[in-house]
Amino acid sequence: MFDALLPTILLLLAFYLWQAALKAREQARELGHWLCARARVQLLDQTVALQRLGIARGADGWLHLRRRYRFELSTDGLDRHQGSLDMFDGQLLGYSLPFPEQAAAPVAPNVISFHTPQLPDTTLH
Repeated sequence: MFDALLPTILLLLAFYLWQAALKAREQARELGHWLCARARVQLLDQTVALQRLGIARGADGWLHLRRRYRFELSTDGLDRHQGSLDMFDGQLLGYSLPFPEQAAAPVAPNVISFHTPQLPDTTLH
């Protein structure tokens, strides 16, 4: 009987771990976007990538996953720099940006705004 349930249990466990990894990556992407917005730089590709995965003991005494994500950012849309952030049990532990946040220049948008000229009123009276 247990032999019949083992593949189902393993499949459910794999699905649970996959969903937890997706949730953690989405949370890291949101944190990376927030960090870049705060530093006035642009998060390139709007994504993060898992760089390191480890196990550490939490305050509750249980083992939890510690993840490090890396991401690329730009100050002007032409250059690329790498940043990283560390997460433990859904919390931001620390982050690394290639320059101080206060010294970051504001990002100039790559959008050209067109102003439509005001046309004279040509209605017949």
